[in-house]
Amino acid sequence: MSAAIAERFGSLWERARTYDRPLLVIAAILFAIGILLSMAASPAATARIRIEEAFYFAGRQAAYACLGALVMFLVASLEPRQLRRGATIAVAVFLPLCLLASLVGPEIKGAQRWLELGPLSMQPSELLKPALIVVWAWMLSEAMKSPGFPGRAVAIGLYAVTAAALLSQPDIGQTALLGLCLAPMLILSGVALRYVLGGGVLAAAGAWAIYRFYPHARERVDAFLNPTGDAAYQVNRALDAIASGGVFGRGPGEGVIKTRLPDAHADFVFAVAAEEFGLIASLGIIGVFGALAFRGLSRASRLNEPFEQLAAAGLITLLVAQAAIHMAVNLSLVPAKGMTLPFISFGGSSMIGSALALGCCLSLLRDRPGAYLYPGRRRAEP
Repeated sequence: MSAAIAERFGSLWERARTYDRPLLVIAAILFAIGILLSMAASPAATARIRIEEAFYFAGRQAAYACLGALVMFLVASLEPRQLRRGATIAVAVFLPLCLLASLVGPEIKGAQRWLELGPLSMQPSELLKPALIVVWAWMLSEAMKSPGFPGRAVAIGLYAVTAAALLSQPDIGQTALLGLCLAPMLILSGVALRYVLGGGVLAAAGAWAIYRFYPHARERVDAFLNPTGDAAYQVNRALDAIASGGVFGRGPGEGVIKTRLPDAHADFVFAVAAEEFGLIASLGIIGVFGALAFRGLSRASRLNEPFEQLAAAGLITLLVAQAAIHMAVNLSLVPAKGMTLPFISFGGSSMIGSALALGCCLSLLRDRPGAYLYPGRRRAEP
């Protein structure tokens, strides 16, 4: 019995040694930043909603980070075939749950995106996103191998169904984010330029239709174009916080404007970082996500299998694009969307969804025999 257990742990250790170490370091940094900024934002958030425990959100974020790390390593231990199967099951489960949330979920700020599970709540779309990208990669790679296989049509159809479910909530930000992930995956799979241009026209038409028929979206776009009134309150306070921080920040716990930001611990955590730790910290966060993009995409470009290439590139795009949207909203570069900062914003669903995405990347980017077209410098033989 003990020999079997030792053999099992030895096998897991050998597999863990094949994980991409720079990605593990980046993951550790993101988890740590998330806990640190939750400690900075928690007192203001708890005071606003009258919770006596000042670091209530920080404690829960630390628990979410531990759970997220466990999920990440569990997913990283899977083989690509197991990832495909698991992702297909996850899409079959969470896509209907997204629609169910729009029907029976509690209404929060004009949207129904959550499902209540006793004392807990879940946002199905956060868990759906990484699984959907893996399934898209599977379908597109099969179309690349077999020209007669309708993989691109299946991927686009899945996006259309998902967009319909998300827009029924409504969740326009997640709909746009998934579109930003699918588009480069289609291009990488070799789709003709005319279809890319046609997709751009359809996206523009969809954006106009959303502006026309979704009052909430129209209000946010109008507030972005004319940032006055209650609709632009949070973005204006975020800009004030960023300006207040200057180069070096006001110091840990010394932020003032964060007390007037209703979502300082979630959708505007980047502004909290800028106010308390300054431009240096803001550039540091941007640099960490830049490193994630560079390392992930450079490794993905050398993978041998089309499925692994597309899935890894799509998942990295998901994390980096979501981070970019979050920071752009905080800087008033795009209309407000309610987008979390992966691994850093408070929230269990967001944390687990981000951990699933990075865990899939670690699985796909492992050093396996025959996985890469050519070895990188770190693994090159002398």
